[in-house]
Amino acid sequence: MSWKLDGDASCAVVAKAVGKFMAFEAVLYWLRPLFQAPPIQLPAHIALELGQECPGLLEFASKEISAAYEDKSRSWRRLFNWGKDYVLSHAKKEGWLKFVLRQVRIHPLHVRIVDYAALCCKSRLGNSAPPYPSLRHWQKEAQGYVRASRK
Repeated sequence: MSWKLDGDASCAVVAKAVGKFMAFEAVLYWLRPLFQAPPIQLPAHIALELGQECPGLLEFASKEISAAYEDKSRSWRRLFNWGKDYVLSHAKKEGWLKFVLRQVRIHPLHVRIVDYAALCCKSRLGNSAPPYPSLRHWQKEAQGYVRASRK
């Protein structure tokens, strides 16, 4: 049986869009510490992984990172908006984008990614000495992360 949701979207189509956007969102959160540091070029291994994972994002991020330090929140928001347009263009065109984004916000993996990204950003502030983790390593750590308390 194929349940229909907003418009003509089936549960399976929405679930696929949610998964696709959460994978993209993990890449964005993986990059977030680079947007909070003084302007730099993307490290070579990061650029290589990003080029393989999402070539369009590599081009966009390369331009934004150098300007990000001056206006971090604006650059970060532009990156997310670009991602919504890039990854969820079909959902936007069909009129069920808001539904997908609501499902993303309540998904347990999204919560883990956001919490882990906050921890990573905090630990890298003023301490850029540790090598930047690979995307795969970062994703594995994020998937298993559970914050001890919410203060």
